Amino acid sequence: MNTSEDFLTAIFDPSSLRRRLGLPHPLQKFAAHGEVEDNVYVDVLLEFISHMGYPGSPMHRASMWFLLQSEQAFFVACSECGVDAEKLRSHLRLCQELSPDEMSALLEARERGDQ
Repeated sequence: MNTSEDFLTAIFDPSSLRRRLGLPHPLQKFAAHGEVEDNVYVDVLLEFISHMGYPGSPMHRASMWFLLQSEQAFFVACSECGVDAEKLRSHLRLCQELSPDEMSALLEARERGDQ
C-alpha cells in the first residue's frame, strides 16, 4: 500500500484489497454465471456464514434460519449477487452435517478428483 488512503480503503473495503491482490471472491465457487457481484447481498451472505461457527448464539440461530431454512430471503440474496443458491445451500448443509475431520477429508478427496 502506497498511501494512507490505500490503507483506509483496505480497512473499510476488504473487497478492494482482495481485488488488488488478485484473490478470488470467497463465494466464487458458487457463482451462478461466472462472477459474484460485490454488493450488500453478498455482504449479508458472508456475515451470516461467518456466524455459523458459533452454536448457541442468537446470531447462529438467525444464520441457520436464513441460510438453511428461509424459503425466499436466501434465494433473493443469492440471485442479487450472482450466487447459485442451491449449490451454496447444499454445501452449507454438508458443512453442518460433517465433523471438521470429515470435512477436511472430503475436501482433500475432491481436490484429488476422487469425488
